[in-house]
Amino acid sequence: MRKMQKQMSYGAKLIIFFLLATVITAMVGIYNYVSSRVLMSDMTGLLNRSQELTTLYNELDQIQNYLNDYLSTRSSQSLEAFYDYSNSIARSNSILKEDSGYSVRGIKIKNLAGMIDHYLTILDDTVVAKRNRQIDKYASGYQEAVKEYTYIGNYIEEIMSTDLSDSARKYEEIQKDIEKSAVLTYFMFAVTIILITVIIILFSIEVTKPIKKLATYAKEVSEGNFEVEVANDHTSSEFSILFDTFKMMTISIKEYVNELTEKQRLERTLIEEKVDNLKMKSALHEAELLALQSQVNPHFIFNSINIGAKVAMLSGDDVTCNYLENFAEIFRYNLKGLDYNATLEEEINNVMAYMNLLTTRFGDMIDFRLDAPETTDLAEFVIPRMTLQPLVENAYIHGISKSENGGIIELKVRKEVERVYVIISNTGEAIPEDIIQLILNRKLKKEKNTGYKGHTTGIGIDNVLNRLRLFFDERNVMDINCKDGITSFILCLPYNHRDINEDRWENV
Repeated sequence: MRKMQKQMSYGAKLIIFFLLATVITAMVGIYNYVSSRVLMSDMTGLLNRSQELTTLYNELDQIQNYLNDYLSTRSSQSLEAFYDYSNSIARSNSILKEDSGYSVRGIKIKNLAGMIDHYLTILDDTVVAKRNRQIDKYASGYQEAVKEYTYIGNYIEEIMSTDLSDSARKYEEIQKDIEKSAVLTYFMFAVTIILITVIIILFSIEVTKPIKKLATYAKEVSEGNFEVEVANDHTSSEFSILFDTFKMMTISIKEYVNELTEKQRLERTLIEEKVDNLKMKSALHEAELLALQSQVNPHFIFNSINIGAKVAMLSGDDVTCNYLENFAEIFRYNLKGLDYNATLEEEINNVMAYMNLLTTRFGDMIDFRLDAPETTDLAEFVIPRMTLQPLVENAYIHGISKSENGGIIELKVRKEVERVYVIISNTGEAIPEDIIQLILNRKLKKEKNTGYKGHTTGIGIDNVLNRLRLFFDERNVMDINCKDGITSFILCLPYNHRDINEDRWENV
C-alpha cells in the first residue's frame, strides 16, 4: 500500500483531494439550496393565499360602494366602475375555484366561491332593476346584497384567521428545519476544514523534504561543484523526473557554459557585421543621391550662348544685355552644383531668370505669373537645388509650346499648418492619366519616347520626384492634377523637416 502511494503522482493526489472537497462542498450547497427553496415555496404559498383573500375582500368592498353610489345617483361612471369590479371579482373567483382542493380549507374556498357567484348575481339583478325603474325589486335586491356582502366578509375573515393560525404553526416548523440545516451545515464545513488542513500538512511534509535535498545539490552546483552525486528520491513520479533532470543538468552544464560563451562571441561578430552593413547602405544611399544630382547637360550652355548671339544680332544692346545677364545668373546658379541645397527664394529667383530667357525669346506668347508671399520663413525654406526650374521647363515644353497662341505659366507658394505647398500650373494640353501614374510611380524611365526628360538641364520630372522623396524622407511629396485645361504640379513638403534636412544634406 505504501509503495502504491509513493508511485502515485502529486497530480493524482491533488485531483482526489479536490474532488473530495468539491463533493462535500457540493453536498452542503445542494442541501442549503433545497432547504431554502422549500422555505421560500412555503412562505410564498402562505403569502399568496393571504394576498388573494385580501384583494378579493377589497374588491367586494369597492363594488358595494359603487352599487350604493349608482343606486343613489344613477351615475354612468359609477356603473362603469361597478362592471369593471364585477369582472375582476369574477376572474379572481374563478382562480379560487381552480386552486381549491378537497382539504378543509379547500372546501371553505369552494363555499366562498359559490357565495360570491350568488352575490354577483344579486348585484346584477339589482342594477338591472334600477335601470328598469323597478323600485321595489332593486330595493329588496339591495337589502339582500348588503346581507350577502356582510356574510361573505365574515366568512373571508374566518378563513384568513384560520390561515394565520396555520401560518404561525407552519412557520415554527420551518424555523426548526432551518436550525437543523444550520447545524448540519456547520458540521460539514468543520469536517471539510479539518480534512483540508490534514491533507495540506501531509502534502507539505512530502513536498518540502525532496525540495530541501534539491536545494542542497543546487547550492553545491552554484559554488562550482559540477561533480555532485544526486541521489534520486522516489517520493513521487514528478520528483523522480526532477531528480533525474537535475542530474543530467549537472553533467551538461559545462557544455552549456561553453556554448553560451561561443554564442556571445558570435553575437558580437553579427552586431559588428550589421553595423558595417548599415554603413554600407548609408554610403550606397548617398552614392545614389549624388548620382541623381549629377545630371547637368552642358548642351544648355551651348544653346543659351547661341540664342544670345542671335538676339545680339537682331536686337539692340539693352535686350542683349538683359538676356546675357539672365543667362549668366542661371549658369552661375548651376555652377554651384547639385550637391548643395538651396532656399526657396533662390529657386524662385532661378525660375525668374529662366522665364526672362523664355520671354525674351518668345515674347508675349508666354504669360508668367508669380504668387509667393514675401515672408522670411518661406524664403529660407530649404529644398534640393534645381527642383522648380525643371518643372517650369516641363510646363513650357509640354503645355505652352504646343499651343499656337501661347499660354500662362503660374508659380504659387503658400504655407498651411505645417506643410509648404508649391504649385506650378500651366494652360495647354493635359498630361494623359497613364503618364501621370508612370511619373508618380517612378516608372517613366522604363517607357520610351515619353519626352519628359529635361531639355535644358537634363533633369527630368522623375529625377526631381526622386530627390524630393530622398530629401524629405516621404513618398507623398508630389501630385499632378489636370482639370479645366490647366495642368498643375503640386509639391506638398513638410515644413518641420527643414532643420533636419539642412544637417542631413549639408555636407553631401
